[in-house]
Amino acid sequence: MNNLSLAIVDGNLVADPELKRLKENKVVCKFRIAMNHEWGAKEGGAQVSYIPVECWDKLAENCGAYLKKGSRVTVTGVIRQDRWKDGDGKSQSMIKIVARTVRFDSSPKKEAEESAA
Repeated sequence: MNNLSLAIVDGNLVADPELKRLKENKVVCKFRIAMNHEWGAKEGGAQVSYIPVECWDKLAENCGAYLKKGSRVTVTGVIRQDRWKDGDGKSQSMIKIVARTVRFDSSPKKEAEESAA
């Protein structure tokens, strides 16, 4: 039996998304979003989490085409842990969200106006 895995986060891209075309016409897009937290903040500042996101196929193509650094998004998806061995043979892991939906919360027109200013 599978366990439930659901993530919903919103935030802003910290860099332009990376779009890659793989074998067999698969497309993957990876980006990180900054998510601010009010809790745990020291001296009035917000605490920030940087969340890696991965999406596939048509969703990946859309994210690669329309998102850029600073874009605000809301992502829904599942939590996945990647595991690997580094060059020294040490075990490494990373938690990420594999997106099922990405809502573009920034208006392209507004972003263009802000870039021009």
